[in-house]
Amino acid sequence: MILPLLFSCGSFFFLFGQENWENFNESNSSLPNNTIRCLLVDRNNSLWIGTDNGLAHYDGTNWTIYNSSNSPLTDNYIRALAVDSMNQLYIGTTLSGIYIFDGVNWENYTSTNSNLPDNFIRALTIDPQQRLWVGTVEGLARLDQGVWTIWTMANSGFLSNNITSVATTETEQYIGTINGGLIYMNSSGISNYTILTAGVPDNSVISVQLDQLNRPWYGSTAQGIFTDNGNQTWLSFNVMNSPLPSNSITAFELDEMDNFLIGTHQDGFVLRENTSDWYHFNTANSPLPDNHILACTRDSNQVIWLGTFEHGLVKMWVSQSELAEIRTKLLHVYPNPATQNSTVFWSENDQFQQLLILDLTGKLVYQQSLTAGQHAIELPRLNPSLYILEFQNDRQMVRTQLQIAP
Repeated sequence: MILPLLFSCGSFFFLFGQENWENFNESNSSLPNNTIRCLLVDRNNSLWIGTDNGLAHYDGTNWTIYNSSNSPLTDNYIRALAVDSMNQLYIGTTLSGIYIFDGVNWENYTSTNSNLPDNFIRALTIDPQQRLWVGTVEGLARLDQGVWTIWTMANSGFLSNNITSVATTETEQYIGTINGGLIYMNSSGISNYTILTAGVPDNSVISVQLDQLNRPWYGSTAQGIFTDNGNQTWLSFNVMNSPLPSNSITAFELDEMDNFLIGTHQDGFVLRENTSDWYHFNTANSPLPDNHILACTRDSNQVIWLGTFEHGLVKMWVSQSELAEIRTKLLHVYPNPATQNSTVFWSENDQFQQLLILDLTGKLVYQQSLTAGQHAIELPRLNPSLYILEFQNDRQMVRTQLQIAP
C-alpha cells in the first residue's frame, strides 16, 4: 500500500477549502448506510446511491430512501444501477435480482421468475438499442423486449461466469470478468483475451468504460488502468509508469470529456484529465474522509461524487486553480540505473520536503526528510531491483522509478 502524504513536522495540511467538499453520512443526512457501492446520475441530473442498507435518491436538496421496509425492494444490498432513455431506473441487488422502477411502479426479475442466471447482480448496462445487459456471478444475460439471452461458461466458452462490467456500442460488447480475462462479443462471435493468450495486463477487471472513440478502457484489480490498442497490444497506466498511486482499482469511470475518475482500494481518488494531468486526493492532502473508494461519477454541473467504504458519500468540486496545486507528475532521476550506496540527483525546481522509497508491492523501504534546495541523496543499501521514488511537498507528489543494479 502506498502511504499517504507525509510531512516531517508530523501534521497534515489540507490543500482545499472545505467549502468545495461535503460529506454525507448517517450522522448528518438521511443516507441509510455509510458504505456506498454504486452511484448513478440520472437524466434529471439527480443522484442515485446504492448502499448496504437500501437505495437513496438525492436531488441536491431532498433525500428519498427506498428499502425493504417502505418499498417493494426485498434486498437492501444494492450493487449496480443503470438508467434508460426514459429515465427508468434499473437496480441490481445481491439476493433479489433486478428491480425496474419508473418512479411509481416496480418490476422484479429473479432467477425464479425469469431466465436470469443468478440473483447476485454485479453490472447493469443499457445499450444504444435500449436492451438491458446484466452481469451476474453466474453468467451474462441480455433482456430484449421481454426475451432473455444467456451466456455462460457452459454454453458460450466463457472462461469465467463472474461478470463485473459490460460496455456496449451499436455492434460490440466488451465484458470484464473476475479471473476470466476480457470477453469481446459481436455478430461474428465471442473472443476471450487473457494474460496467457493475449498479454492482457490483468485477468480480473472491475469496470469497462468506452471513450469518445468507442475504445474500451479497463480498471483492474491488480494492474491499474489499461486499454486495447489493437492487435493484442495494450497501453497501461500503473504505479511504475504513471502517477497512479495504486494498481488496485475499485472504481473507474470516464466522463463526457474522457477524463478518468479512479477510485483505489486504500489510496484515495485520482482524477486524470484528458490533457494527461493527474491529480491525487487522499485523506492527507484533502478533506476526503476515506481512502477506500467504491464508486465515482460526475454530474452535468461538473461535481464529482464519491462513494466510500466507511464514510458515506463525498461531494467535491475543485477549481482549475486548486487542481494546479495538487498536480501529480513524473520526475526523472539520474544516474538510472544506479548502484548500491551511490548518489542520485534530480533537477526539479520544486522544494521537496520528503522522499519515500517503495518496492514494487508499495511497501515503504526508506524514508528521508529533504532540505530546501536539496537535489541529491546518497542512497541507502538497497537490494538490486526496481523501486519507486516518491517526492512530496505540501502542494504535490511526484513519482519516478529507479533501477538498482547489482
